[in-house]
Amino acid sequence: MEAAHHVDLTGIAIVALGALLCGYGMERLRQPAIVGYILAGVVLGPAGFGAVDVRDGIEVLAEMGVLMLLFIIGMELSLRAFMQIWKIAVSTTLFQFTASTAVTLGLARFSGVSWELAVLMGFVVAMSSTAVAIKILADIGELRTKVGQITIGVLIAQDIAVVPMMLTIGALGGEGFRWSQIPVMIGSVAFLIGLILYASRGREIHLPFA
Repeated sequence: MEAAHHVDLTGIAIVALGALLCGYGMERLRQPAIVGYILAGVVLGPAGFGAVDVRDGIEVLAEMGVLMLLFIIGMELSLRAFMQIWKIAVSTTLFQFTASTAVTLGLARFSGVSWELAVLMGFVVAMSSTAVAIKILADIGELRTKVGQITIGVLIAQDIAVVPMMLTIGALGGEGFRWSQIPVMIGSVAFLIGLILYASRGREIHLPFA
């Protein structure tokens, strides 16, 4: 029996070459290379010319690429610096979500869009791509500056804010709050915050079976 899914290596190679060329072109225009990568993906992907039609393989490669990017850049981040600006990061994130939601709700009154969709769009506008933003900061040499550290803090706060945001979206969609998922989400957020607090103290983390 033939496999139900396969990866089109030729299409992937075309997209990779296109991303390389677009990235180089953006750098020549003094723009972040990652903008060229995104542009190549949009133009050559399923939504564009369709150089790659198999979404499963592309999605796996894309997720692996984002994970590798975050891992490599995360090795250079300072958790101690984040702990010094966490108040600014949290307050900025709260202001972003409040302001964007207020704007979309205001526009919804004139456009006839439902207020539930307006809240969703407000959340979407307030969110940022951590991988893209950190890559751009690294490219322009602002990753370790004060502005860069504050930006990273806001991105981390946004990622944590995804938990209540998803609960709100689920309720507005008519599904209601999934109470069984709340302890898991709270536990995940608490673990992440605890890990950040522990690692920011500069202590060594001893793993078993070293």
